[in-house]
Amino acid sequence: YLFVAIKGFVADGQRFIADAVARGAAAVVACEDAPCSSVPLLRVHDARSALATLSAAFFSHPSRDLFTVGVTGTNGKTTVCHLIAHLLGDDESVIVGTVSNEARGLHAVTTPESPIVQRIASDARAAGKKNLILEASSAGLALHRVDNIDFDTAVFTNLTHDHYDFHSDRGGYLRAKLLLFRNLKPEARAIINADDPVAEQVIAAARGMVTTYAIANKATYRATDIEHSLESTRFTIAHGKERFSVSIALPGEHNVYNALAATAASAEAGIPLPVIASRLATARSVPGRYQFMRSASGARIVVDFAHSPDSLEKMLTSLRPYYERVICVFGCGGESDRDKRPIMGRISGSLADITIVTTDNPKGEDPREIIDAIAAGIPAGSVHERIVDRQRAIKRAIVLAGPSDVILIAGKGHEPYQIVGHEFVPYNDAEFLRQAGLAE
Repeated sequence: YLFVAIKGFVADGQRFIADAVARGAAAVVACEDAPCSSVPLLRVHDARSALATLSAAFFSHPSRDLFTVGVTGTNGKTTVCHLIAHLLGDDESVIVGTVSNEARGLHAVTTPESPIVQRIASDARAAGKKNLILEASSAGLALHRVDNIDFDTAVFTNLTHDHYDFHSDRGGYLRAKLLLFRNLKPEARAIINADDPVAEQVIAAARGMVTTYAIANKATYRATDIEHSLESTRFTIAHGKERFSVSIALPGEHNVYNALAATAASAEAGIPLPVIASRLATARSVPGRYQFMRSASGARIVVDFAHSPDSLEKMLTSLRPYYERVICVFGCGGESDRDKRPIMGRISGSLADITIVTTDNPKGEDPREIIDAIAAGIPAGSVHERIVDRQRAIKRAIVLAGPSDVILIAGKGHEPYQIVGHEFVPYNDAEFLRQAGLAE
């Protein structure tokens, strides 16, 4: 086998070259010289980039035989990917992303390493699938995980505060997102949210043909006549002179944007708009995304993955009009993006009637310190509690909630674990509620 020595965030692959050779490596790819005179050493400028090239070649470039869509942006990637798969045909599509990766045993990763991405694409091709739909995270793009994927369509959802621990600042975060569009082939299609403040920068970076979608601004595909309700949304898709009424079982304006993005990507792929409108009506929410439950007292519960300032604000804003009180239970992940903690505290303290700050995935940090950082942003006078144990925090919210209230349990969504230290402890918000007899 071929050993590629990658410098990771915890360990450097160069340290394991001798061991790899002893275990039978026929050759080594590395960025630096190494003592392995018994086998060829191939020096490269970037081992991750080389790994992506080698992986694509090893699996015979499977994405070239599939209609391949990449979706990037801070929020909405998972929902947009699942909607596109539904519109193109669920049975003919394979998704690589946050929720689907969990089913493959790939925990806490949106975009897997390039050999895994290429293997999934190869398996999809072998199974006779037609479409490959990938969530392209900023880290995945920056770390060359989707290099040598032959994208036919790239979708941009939005850019808000997140992952500044990895990219240092907003500029670095945006530059990583733009890689998806800079590397498009000329005949590919770039689907861009024209309402996002960085839309013009994404359009300028795109090598492919540009298609836009929007609610407020002029765009190729627009949503008009939007009618919100508790568990669904109705709107009209406007494309040129065409008008089609749409109903989706996905509440909130952010889901109108998600549906528009999926509509644009699918329509440009050749799916007629009347077919798209009918298929959108049968689309269902992704597990852990706006997942409705009800407590024994009658209070509505919503489990959602909202883990960034923007996504938390959108969730709270969408719930606010329909309930007497909104109770928000959330925390922030450890060892990442510390700057967003007080921001999210301010958002929940301002928009929720009661905020319960608790543990998310603390990893190697003290969860109490994370909670304190969140609480520091909560405005004075806002009702809030700090409960370290997530299950106790959820139980407390249910005790406080009346039949006309809603509880938003945010941050973990579909995740089947909590990361404590280096351990993945089995846990899921919705499953806990069911198993404890607290909701159904």
